[in-house]
Amino acid sequence: MISNKQKIALSELTDLNWLKKNFFSNEDQKLELQAGDKVTTQGEINDKMFFVESGSTSGYFKPADGEEFKVFSTGSNMIVGIYSFFSHNNCSYTTVKANEDTIVYYVRKDQIPSRDTSEYCLFLEHILPVVVNEIYLRQMLTINSISEKESAVKKLFEHEKMATLGQLAAGLAHELNNAVSVIQSKTDWITQHMKEYMGEKDSKGLYPFFLKSLEKGQTLSSAEIRNRKEEIQQLLDLRESAARKLAKMNLTEEEINTIGLKENQDLIQRLGYYWDAGLALHDINLAATHTSHVVQSIKELGAANRNDTRNFNLLTSIKKTLSLLSNVLRNTELTIDVEEDILLSGREGDFMQVWVNLIKNAAESLSSAQLSKPEIVVSAKTQGDWINVSIADNGIGIDEESMSKIFQPNYTTKVSGLSFGLGLGLSIVQKIVTIYGGKIRLECNSGWTNFIVELPNK
Repeated sequence: MISNKQKIALSELTDLNWLKKNFFSNEDQKLELQAGDKVTTQGEINDKMFFVESGSTSGYFKPADGEEFKVFSTGSNMIVGIYSFFSHNNCSYTTVKANEDTIVYYVRKDQIPSRDTSEYCLFLEHILPVVVNEIYLRQMLTINSISEKESAVKKLFEHEKMATLGQLAAGLAHELNNAVSVIQSKTDWITQHMKEYMGEKDSKGLYPFFLKSLEKGQTLSSAEIRNRKEEIQQLLDLRESAARKLAKMNLTEEEINTIGLKENQDLIQRLGYYWDAGLALHDINLAATHTSHVVQSIKELGAANRNDTRNFNLLTSIKKTLSLLSNVLRNTELTIDVEEDILLSGREGDFMQVWVNLIKNAAESLSSAQLSKPEIVVSAKTQGDWINVSIADNGIGIDEESMSKIFQPNYTTKVSGLSFGLGLGLSIVQKIVTIYGGKIRLECNSGWTNFIVELPNK
């Protein structure tokens, strides 16, 4: 589920009071809804954007040949109707209903300031973080939905009913494809429009950093960020928080001089806005792509053939994985020691499933251990005909009895259960590795738990 911490993040991105005061406070544009009342209707024109003052709403999508299902939910201090409001045809893609007694205020499209005015720029500065946040929250809901469906798949595997599993998995993938396609298309839309907007409005030479974070995401490990932060502090004499923000961007001294940060440190906050906006869109795009791959994997459960293979960079795939896991790794010291030129042959999404599962498992182990200095080390090197990828953590470890069973389907070392990939435990990770001619083993020594994936060096 989406945490309260995630839900309140919007207040840190923009001034909601400003939006409420200037656009969502007209008593003549106030709606008092009861449970079941519709705010928008799928396929119908909607030229309004709605602010949920109190109560909650949910959005439902009905495919042409399927049953209606929930796409998102909102609470108070959230906005609905964004996509239809900003689209060219103003057509709502969902039916939004009140879940309970709910009060909303709305603004019509013709009440938004004209494009060539300072008021319009101010409106965009406040509404764009809302748009990005809405896409992020709905992407998280889609991922939560996939997790719930994966639990159903796990139960079927427990009874070893592979034929039935295949039928249900196909139906599940069909249902999820609708939601994922909406997320992908709307993410593409907002990405394109934000690129245009950021490029047009930039007068300080900051646009390249929006593109940099949009295209590459967060590339540095926590150890690298810490080292770079100290260098930037010495160079610019900054507070630790400001230096850390610049360190995450991996700014070179040349870039710092080009922007003029030494002479004008007030630009740091504005630069952070460009960077964070690009990074948010990068992670959303990455999550949508990975979600699509997971859905495809569900369709192909039991299949041993991988026809659409290609060469890809191992380090790049690991960094993409870390972007997906940024929340669970937030309080963990992460070290990456991977040769930059290692290439793997296969479907990158398959291997990202392996990295996601192993790194997430390590993070969950560290969270349970409640260590003062939790650490994860991801390393990789070539050794003759093999490529060895190691994911190690200094958590609570695994006892000998569990080590002998750890790769069995449905085995868990936690009361609450580990959430690996498709909910099938390490067996699904082992299966993916085996399909590509590799091996996986577990080593525990000196307080470290280490999963080692051995892959052919083709």
